[in-house]
Amino acid sequence: MRPVSSTIRLLSACAAFAALVFAAGSTRAAAVSEPASAYLLVHFTGQSARGEQIYFSVSEDGLHWTDLNNSEPVLVSALGDKGVRDPAIVRSPDGKKFTLLATDLRIANGKGWGVARAHGSTSLVFWESTDLVNWSAPWMVDVASAIPGAGCAWAPEAIYDESMGDYFVYWTTISPRDGVNEARIFAARTKDFRSFTPPELYIERKGPGDIIDTQIIAVKGQKHRFYRASRDSQLTIEGADSLTGPWERIGDIAQLGYTGRQVEGPAFLQFNQEQKWALLVDKPGRGGYFPIVFTNFDDPRGFKV
Repeated sequence: MRPVSSTIRLLSACAAFAALVFAAGSTRAAAVSEPASAYLLVHFTGQSARGEQIYFSVSEDGLHWTDLNNSEPVLVSALGDKGVRDPAIVRSPDGKKFTLLATDLRIANGKGWGVARAHGSTSLVFWESTDLVNWSAPWMVDVASAIPGAGCAWAPEAIYDESMGDYFVYWTTISPRDGVNEARIFAARTKDFRSFTPPELYIERKGPGDIIDTQIIAVKGQKHRFYRASRDSQLTIEGADSLTGPWERIGDIAQLGYTGRQVEGPAFLQFNQEQKWALLVDKPGRGGYFPIVFTNFDDPRGFKV
């Protein structure tokens, strides 16, 4: 694998199939002042034994991607389920370390989604690197088994919380609550990705129905400091000035013809050196990710496909 420039913005997305996919910023390292010049995508490629591992791709414009490592996995997990999905990357606040986290899940084992939802792994898989080329051995941490009836821990994300001096890690767990077994977003905090605070319920919608695939971006020059997108019955966008809220519902993308039935896996991308973003959403089984471009988080009417 050829080296990746240290000026690359850190991005993540889950690529359900080996189609064109896009990425979104997990965090921005405050200590890095050199302008970002490209983008890095970490992803998986499908529900095969080789597909459910970690692949890298790079882009100069955030829209067109080139696979690294001859389109072979860059990182392979032999831990837990022996497969990983939904990877994300976070950079340390001093800019010196990168941590990659992923779902411990291998659908290729043939057990199916029903087993994965109800009796899957409650652990996440982690790697770390100082240069994006040389990576540590993977390790696992059980983050969700303390949740009563937890069946899984999916689609993890992490963002550094400057106000607390730690990382805010959040993911989807399916578990019973008030007699309803459904997917909700849980969160925990860590300083080292090895020791975590007990998991706490982070997002739950009123009424029945899953909420999955939450992703948060920190921004400047907008009404709020943080924005998040989640797939529930809609593709819901919210804003807040703290990671713990209160969160204000801004809207969704139904006006573009897309609800939570058509798209999932929302992920934000900020274009380098621009006050312009893309919300990237996945049409599962129908062509992969596509971008919705905008300049104002608080005006979904201005979102353009």
